[in-house]
Amino acid sequence: MKFFSLIATVLVVALGVSATAPDPDSACRCPKNCSHKNGSSCKFFQDGNTLSGSCVDGNGGLTCAT
Repeated sequence: MKFFSLIATVLVVALGVSATAPDPDSACRCPKNCSHKNGSSCKFFQDGNTLSGSCVDGNGGLTCAT
């Protein structure tokens, strides 16, 4: 039982990490975020911090603005 709890915890952590993009443009664009539209919520890393924002038109396509 402890083994399955450990595996479940690892999967949750791994999925949580992958949900944050490395930069504002990747947070709202393909290949991982193709379904995002203007106004969709987004997250990205900057200077070691996780920033949350919304997708807006700009920088040659959608980008995450805080």
